[in-house]
Amino acid sequence: MPASPPSRFPPNRPAAVLSTSERIRRSELRRDNLGALARGVSLERRTEERERYASEWTAWLRSKMDASDCDDPTAVLPDAFARVQQLAEDAALAAIKELRKALMEVLK
Repeated sequence: MPASPPSRFPPNRPAAVLSTSERIRRSELRRDNLGALARGVSLERRTEERERYASEWTAWLRSKMDASDCDDPTAVLPDAFARVQQLAEDAALAAIKELRKALMEVLK
């Protein structure tokens, strides 16, 4: 019986087992790529924005900690979460207002 011709495809090999940290790194990279794609910006620009946001939040947390004279950042977490919620609500309301304005113009 003649030998079968060589396959165009590589032989099936089991996938390498990834560590938990590597799976987390890959999922974060995928999420960042999808987020950048959805906003129409490069991954580098999205990374720069995240670093800027982190710097702003660090400064905000430090100022709150200094104002309340505490060394533990968890003491100001409730205030931080309230700020995040307010910022999200403000952004959502602004988007709704803009959408309403655009719809009213279309309906005229």
